[in-house]
Amino acid sequence: MEKLQTKWGRFKAHLQAWLIDHEILRAVYRNFYRLSPKAFRSNHPSPTFIKKLHHKYGVKTIISLRRTDKSGQYLLEKEACERYGITLINHPMSSRSLPDADDILEAKRILETAEYPILIHCKSGADRAGLMSVFYELFIEHKPMEEALKQLSMKYGHFRWADTGKLDFFFDSYLAYRAEHPETEFLDWLQHHYDKPTLNCQFHSAGWANIVVNKILHRE
Repeated sequence: MEKLQTKWGRFKAHLQAWLIDHEILRAVYRNFYRLSPKAFRSNHPSPTFIKKLHHKYGVKTIISLRRTDKSGQYLLEKEACERYGITLINHPMSSRSLPDADDILEAKRILETAEYPILIHCKSGADRAGLMSVFYELFIEHKPMEEALKQLSMKYGHFRWADTGKLDFFFDSYLAYRAEHPETEFLDWLQHHYDKPTLNCQFHSAGWANIVVNKILHRE
């Protein structure tokens, strides 16, 4: 992490995180919630918040739905995780497209093998963090689909009317299939019946909602 080895490089990293990646807003509203005694969800954690996660909640693993890059926010997160002995797992997923089956199976593997307690996060803690939280409740807590889907909610800032609604549409499509084939479990549908190209053509978002999500909230 050469970028953080100089005072100027560290200053630029913090500047990028605060002004470009909107940490200035996250510092005011952390969007932090408990999923269970051993799992939490939030928006992108700052080094200070990672310290709190370590000391107060004993978090052992952070699962980021964002990509690895040379951005200030990523380098600062990686450094803080190394400082407190937290494993950082990056599993990039999209909030604007239907998920790939392979990405979901990998998410399941990560959740099943991670050292707990864990934190799940994306940039804003609304869409991708919600998606992974649904998977946590399905695969780890074994909750019914209808209950798990509460993790994709306006409570967390999730808009189902924008392109981010593709996440809801994905699960709605499974529930519609299950209504006609009650014996079909989610993973069976995912691996043998999920038709991403067809569903993608069927989805329609609202223009006003995309303005809110993309232009006003600047979601990733």
